[in-house]
Amino acid sequence: IPFSILVGRLSLSYQDQKLMLYLVAIGCFGFFLLIDLSDLVDAGSSGDYNKGHPLAVGPKRYVTGYFLSYLSIQAFEGVIGSTLSKVIPTALASGTFNSGLLATLVDTAGRACGDLFISAVGFISLRQLMNLLFIPAFGI
Repeated sequence: IPFSILVGRLSLSYQDQKLMLYLVAIGCFGFFLLIDLSDLVDAGSSGDYNKGHPLAVGPKRYVTGYFLSYLSIQAFEGVIGSTLSKVIPTALASGTFNSGLLATLVDTAGRACGDLFISAVGFISLRQLMNLLFIPAFGI
C-alpha cells in the first residue's frame, strides 16, 4: 500500500504514460532477477540445483526480484485504472456492464489463465519451472 500511495503522489507530477514506462521497467528488472541464468549455461550441474553458482537464483535474489515485480504490477494496476477512467466513454461508465465490471472480469480471466499456465509448465519440468515462467514474462 505505501508504494501505491507513492505512485499516487507521483501521478500528480508525472503523466500516466511515464509512470507506466517506469513501472514496466521495474517489473522487467524484477523478472530478470528471477531468471536462473545458471540453468541456461552448462555448468555440469548435479542434483543440488546449481547451489553456490554465481548466476543461480538464491534466496536474496528471489525475494528481491519477486518484491520488485509484485510491487510494480500492483502499482501498474492503479495507473491503468486512472488511465482507463480518463479515456472511457460516458456510455460505458454507467449501467450494470460498466468499465469497472469489465475490468474485473478481464482480471479474473487473466488470473485463471495464469494459473492454468503455471500448472502446465509444472507438468513440463519442475527443474526449469522458474525459467519457463519468467523468461516468457520478461519477453512480454
